[in-house]
Amino acid sequence: MRAMVLHEWGGPLTLESVPDPSPAHGEVVLRVHACAPDQFDVTIRAGRAGGKIPLVLGHEIAGEVAALGEGVDDFREGDRVIVHAYLTCGYCRFCLMGRETLCRNFGGYFGVHVDGGYAEYVRVPLRNLCRIPDGLSYQEATVAVSPVATPLKAIKTRAGVRPGEHVVIVGACGGVGIHAVQIAKAFGAHVIAVDIDDGKLEKARELGADHIVNGRSEDFAVRVKEITSGKGAETVLEFVGTEDTLPKSFASLTTAGTLVIVGFQPGTAFSVDPTRYVSDEVVVTGSRYVNRAELAEAMDWVVAGKVKPVISGTYPLEEAERALEDLTANRTWGRAPILPLS
Repeated sequence: MRAMVLHEWGGPLTLESVPDPSPAHGEVVLRVHACAPDQFDVTIRAGRAGGKIPLVLGHEIAGEVAALGEGVDDFREGDRVIVHAYLTCGYCRFCLMGRETLCRNFGGYFGVHVDGGYAEYVRVPLRNLCRIPDGLSYQEATVAVSPVATPLKAIKTRAGVRPGEHVVIVGACGGVGIHAVQIAKAFGAHVIAVDIDDGKLEKARELGADHIVNGRSEDFAVRVKEITSGKGAETVLEFVGTEDTLPKSFASLTTAGTLVIVGFQPGTAFSVDPTRYVSDEVVVTGSRYVNRAELAEAMDWVVAGKVKPVISGTYPLEEAERALEDLTANRTWGRAPILPLS
């Protein structure tokens, strides 16, 4: 098969012919129809996420079952599926309670610790498969893997957003943030989109943002207080997580508000006056990816038209390097999947 292979951290991806994968017991091989790059792929390629080389990147995978290993009875060749991006055990206490992302025997990620979807085929454990419902294309499904599923969990489960509340989305024009804008609006929230690109912020307004704030030209915490008549926001979703944005996100919270950190820069720290934790009972928490049920729910949202996958273009497999370059240079809007079979 053809695959884009990384041989050196920070080096280029090269198109190569490599052996086709074969499924072991409890595994399938997928024919990859779409795999959407994201900023985590840039981090992986740079060598900042661990893993092994040589490596095939790609964790937002949509494809069809091409081969079945022994012990696989629930799927058939030709079934359309997406891939849960985490390698989990399925039997620890967190897996059993539906919080697979906290697996005590966590094995890593697709496209980091095992080969991913920048290839014509990929080998996947049975427990990582989630069926694509009718009415959803492979390209739309690959966007659901993280850009839709991740903010849906953060908004619904971690923050518990309710109609009429103010929700600030920091990094609203990124591949995940722009879907968070739509989801928060669907929950009936007043959405305040924060980013640094005026053109993309206008697109965020078109997709549901009630207010847009350029965080480069003004202090968004001050602007949030102005928009909310001094109250602050019930929820702040952080998709940037830098030393600049985190203190402002915390300062944007109202009494009993919740800051949910989804995206961050490793090693970043920020300090706050702990008085607010007691006097205002504010909450700072995180949200780490999703379980398979939440992944299926994200696809249902797309099928129902509650959220529209934002797809700005596609790339053939051999242009995966250009896809990462465009992503790094902020030329990608939403997601731009790689199509290995094009």
